[in-house]
Amino acid sequence: TMDGVAAIRSYIDRLVTGDGRCRGMKVLLLDAQTTQTISCVYSQTEILAREVYLVSRLDDVGQNPNMERIDEGGSVRKQQQHHQTSHLKAVCFLRPTEINAGLIVKELSNPRYAE
Repeated sequence: TMDGVAAIRSYIDRLVTGDGRCRGMKVLLLDAQTTQTISCVYSQTEILAREVYLVSRLDDVGQNPNMERIDEGGSVRKQQQHHQTSHLKAVCFLRPTEINAGLIVKELSNPRYAE
């Protein structure tokens, strides 16, 4: 029988490799809960060994330039992109929530990554 940690590790391994179709360095896009899940089962070194160059939060205003931020004056402004990541592939590990669905739609309409 497989324990919970081994099951999650197996799932993440299949996710980041795309069952062999997702080769090369990539970005892993997470939400708050999936970030906790990943951090419970992998160290940073282990996730890097799976060709994950960057772990980023889709739901974090500071990490996602597609999210709008309201400044002190109450006006909405877009974030500026901090990383040049357009050559990388992105793999998403997100909960199926309405908020995440909206964020992924914004990401796909203004993509930061190659695939």
